[in-house]
Amino acid sequence: MGTGYERSCWFTLPAQPASVAQARRALADHLTYWGLPYGHDLGYALKLVASELITNSVEHAAVLSPEVSVTCTVHDGWLWLGVRDRHPYRPVALLETVDDTSGRGLLIVRNIVTELAGQIHIEAHPDGKTLWVILPWPVA
Repeated sequence: MGTGYERSCWFTLPAQPASVAQARRALADHLTYWGLPYGHDLGYALKLVASELITNSVEHAAVLSPEVSVTCTVHDGWLWLGVRDRHPYRPVALLETVDDTSGRGLLIVRNIVTELAGQIHIEAHPDGKTLWVILPWPVA
């Protein structure tokens, strides 16, 4: 895990289910250190968004990406969360149906980001992609 900026962290984890909880805990620790009050809505939202994005990488990209990289930075009033894997596939949020028992992750992410007036971007790389979620940072 590195910190090259007061409000920035990045880490790489194995593309395994246990990494989801590990990333969630690390992000929660950094948010608290950066001054986000414990229990703030943004903290809950970010942990859920990170969980869904990392789970997608673990479930759908692990065959080409044995690791998942997570970046979180606060800059100019915005929190940037990036989840990178080495799979070239660009995920699409599917429409939810009553019978769905899985496949709702990106729909959940999109709804949270919309509710918090944020943005989602997919950055393509020659060796994969990064999904960026950008949310307003409430702490000065």
